[in-house]
Amino acid sequence: MAIEERGIGYRVSAPFPEGELGGELIVTELEDLVSAPVSRVIIRDPQATAEDFVQMAEELGLHGTDYVVGWTAWLDLAAKGVSKASGLQYVVERLGLTADDVLAIGDGRNDVEMLAWAGRGVAMGQAVQEVIDAADDVAGTVDEDGAAVELSRWFPAPEAVA
Repeated sequence: MAIEERGIGYRVSAPFPEGELGGELIVTELEDLVSAPVSRVIIRDPQATAEDFVQMAEELGLHGTDYVVGWTAWLDLAAKGVSKASGLQYVVERLGLTADDVLAIGDGRNDVEMLAWAGRGVAMGQAVQEVIDAADDVAGTVDEDGAAVELSRWFPAPEAVA
């Protein structure tokens, strides 16, 4: 289990595999992890599959939270209404823009709401079908530099501008 510490990293119940979480990882007793309100919780089981977690999340009937199952046996929990889409909405409103002005690119289940919300939502080529279905278009895979190709369509290099 991991609890996000904004701007620092994560408090974790046990070490996570190298590279899975960014920032500092602070191993913490489980009782301390659940002792105060948090903005995000990650639950991971290296012995399970993503499909196991999809089934578990459906059976739990989580109320008052939004959740997303990741690529692996990974469950992201956040307060109801907190997502990448709500974060973008917050920024867009302050800039005087709308969702129609937003290009969003993603490849995980935690990107579904954002891709559907954005004026142009693009799924990466390696995304699962649920993510592709939420998007307006599909880019190449990470190995094919799909995000860079999509961005270059809208933001051409200065020497390419005629």
